[in-house]
Amino acid sequence: MKESLKLLKVENPGLDELFNPIRKSKTSDDILNEAQAISNLVEREAYLRTILDKDPYGFEKVKHCLADLIKIKDPETACKLVLSASKSAYLDSLNYIKFAEVAMANKAWQVAKEALDVAQWLKQDDVSDEINNKLKTLTILISEKINSKEDDNSNNDFWLNKSPDKYPILLKLYNNGKLEKMYELSFKLIEISPENIRNYDTVLRILSLTNDVVYINKFIEYANRYLSDRKGICCLFLGMAYYLLSNFRKSLDCLSTAKELLPVNQYVLYYLALNYLMLNDMDNFLNVCRKITPASNSWFIAIYFISCALSKLELDKIEFPGQKNISNEIRLIIEKLIQQKQGELVKLIINRFNELEYSLDLPFLMPHLAEIFIESNNIPYAREILENCSDIEVHRLKAWIYRIEGNEKLAEEELAKYRESWIPEKEGGIGLKLMNLELSENLLNKNQEEIFEILEDAYKQTTELSNKLFVEYGLNTMTCVEAKCSECCTKTFPGVTFVEYLYIRTWFEEQSEEYKNKIYTKSKQIVDRYRERFNKEAPFVLSDLKSLKREYPGDFKFDCPYLDNNLCTDHSVRPFACRAYGYSSEDGARYQGCEYYFQQIKGASRLTKTRKAINIESFFRFANKADEKLIGKKILAPLPVWFAQTHEETMEKLNALIKNPVGTKG
Repeated sequence: MKESLKLLKVENPGLDELFNPIRKSKTSDDILNEAQAISNLVEREAYLRTILDKDPYGFEKVKHCLADLIKIKDPETACKLVLSASKSAYLDSLNYIKFAEVAMANKAWQVAKEALDVAQWLKQDDVSDEINNKLKTLTILISEKINSKEDDNSNNDFWLNKSPDKYPILLKLYNNGKLEKMYELSFKLIEISPENIRNYDTVLRILSLTNDVVYINKFIEYANRYLSDRKGICCLFLGMAYYLLSNFRKSLDCLSTAKELLPVNQYVLYYLALNYLMLNDMDNFLNVCRKITPASNSWFIAIYFISCALSKLELDKIEFPGQKNISNEIRLIIEKLIQQKQGELVKLIINRFNELEYSLDLPFLMPHLAEIFIESNNIPYAREILENCSDIEVHRLKAWIYRIEGNEKLAEEELAKYRESWIPEKEGGIGLKLMNLELSENLLNKNQEEIFEILEDAYKQTTELSNKLFVEYGLNTMTCVEAKCSECCTKTFPGVTFVEYLYIRTWFEEQSEEYKNKIYTKSKQIVDRYRERFNKEAPFVLSDLKSLKREYPGDFKFDCPYLDNNLCTDHSVRPFACRAYGYSSEDGARYQGCEYYFQQIKGASRLTKTRKAINIESFFRFANKADEKLIGKKILAPLPVWFAQTHEETMEKLNALIKNPVGTKG
């Protein structure tokens, strides 16, 4: 095995974690029923803690139950439980209601109010009367507490900065590729509280990630509508919006008006400075920057470093707090300058950073800037930047460059040096930024052959994105062979759609009778095992991946019928789930891959905890449409269920299921 992978000290694939028997055999309702049967509250608490210690993922209802039991005596753990629940179900208003209840039990009225604001914002139109009434009751109670000026613990050391933030919720939607929902909730946020200035800032921050002209113009419309009686604030937000649109002259007009009305507002000054910088108006840029107080805001500190560089100011060598964020903000400004074709100014700023040794204050700065030019394939300039970089990230970035150039030997040497110096802690986590497959979902006039062409394009895009992640993150694509591991083919059951089954079947029918009989026999044995264990036929599922997992629990394991001598025998036509394995996520919260892949992804960079992954949902949106076009319903089943009988027998089962979905599914 490659030395760089050995350094990660992965001793096994780690797939056993996916099949925790406690999790798979018990639902939240099962656990809650067992807990309610324990009359002694101390014992009930101990039971719930034991369950969640062994399996901390999911189980939102169980976490709520335990939080209720301990919210007064152990508010720290109660908060962690509810926040953990909100990470996996971040759009569920009940999580924020529960957080408000914990805060209220500890007399943190303002924190509770802000949690209820989030719950109100996320509340669906079809929410149950019980939740609706609870939300109304708690809101009235909190208002009474605040209006009566009863002692509020919201600003004590524990509760300070504990209030749920709306921006991370929108950011998760963005990272999960759910842009329509993100836009919907963004403007709903303004509509339900048009007087709350923080909401405009939150929405504009999320819009800056997409730079969608339509929605930025919609924001401008909302600002004009709701802030017309607060001209200074209105002009500030208009100026920020026009800056995102790169309409710098219009932005300056709005911000100049805002400056007259809000002369010391730091955000007005910051965006004025950015506009002058984009226009290469150095005199006005430096004049405005002199009036900005860097304070602790990473935005302001970033512009401070750029202005100091252009002024040739030497700075005391100190370690700035949050320097990763500062370096990233500088990166964003540099990227905007590049978009505006200000290449000479960019080189001047970077050269000054080097001359003045600002990397001693911000050691992650040069790696961030080098990444910009690696991503844009300006390798010579990336190398030039790295020559003046002493941080260990230089090894990772050089390895990336060597992989682009196809020099695997030197890439491996650099990657090993990187991992000799830094390996991520085992308990550390990562966040995921999902990449969508761009597939047509308008299949109305498509025949089977044309649908297969789109399926092949989906597979091609999956390969291209996987290769991109391999190059960027330094994944070892030979891990399975080198580790002699095929556990992903022996412990998991990827959901195969009807369109994928037809595609494989077309290839399958061209194979030898001996081969087809072997696949049929192995598939039938697996289906028979399912029948013996669960006392029912192995079902086709007329629903989604969650339903599939309920029908096929994680502890029901089998060797894929196409696995032979540790090799995949249908590799050229394998389903999407196999192609995307190790590179994808189903929900943006969990990473689909074994420990060999996960630790490589996790250790891919120290600059950020965000990692790219293929959005499984973007494939299944197309596949579901294809199934509906081809057979009238979206259908899922594990691979052996599709091939445990002839095609004619498979179609008979499917047609019977579609006609009688309540009846036998197998």
